[in-house]
Amino acid sequence: MLLELLHLADSALPVGSAAHSFGLETLVEEGTLDCASIGPFLREYLAEAGALEAQFVRRAWRGDDPQTLSDEFGARRPARESREAALKLGRRLARLVNALLHAPAIAENLCYPVAFGIAAARMNIAEEEAGLAYLSQSVAGLVSACQRLMPIGQVEASCLIWDLRPFIAQAVRASGMEEIRCFTPLPELASARHPMLETRLFIS
Repeated sequence: MLLELLHLADSALPVGSAAHSFGLETLVEEGTLDCASIGPFLREYLAEAGALEAQFVRRAWRGDDPQTLSDEFGARRPARESREAALKLGRRLARLVNALLHAPAIAENLCYPVAFGIAAARMNIAEEEAGLAYLSQSVAGLVSACQRLMPIGQVEASCLIWDLRPFIAQAVRASGMEEIRCFTPLPELASARHPMLETRLFIS
């Protein structure tokens, strides 16, 4: 299932993730996030939000009720902008996977990590590998957003993603725990303030 895994893990998957910064644009505009702090920021993101999202991927892969999972995930996203972004990406991923598999494999009203977990299960991708793929493409998408917001070159971006590999693996291991506590107010508050920016490159 390597080809399926590579396809699903591709950060260029046409689901619209390139249109979202998940609050990063606000943090950069306000001076909270810069080139020097993006590495530590993403490590903290993986330890908190990354582990939580990977858990939703794994629970969806195992067959937990998709709508209940999606509602629970939305309840953990205080900012309307981040909730809507997760639903939009989930809807587009569902449509894409349904087209790829030529079957209604995923409902189109689920948040992104839940839809991703179901997609991985339908493609016979192993549970832990699904979590790794999800966080890998999430980090790649966030770094890509930072490249458009800050002077980060291609080599620097690739090195940044490469150096985050052990933190991705650690987050996926943590996602196997029964309960995960996630406290990430900074990106959520930034997402909520995003519509107030005078000029915006991203939707969220």
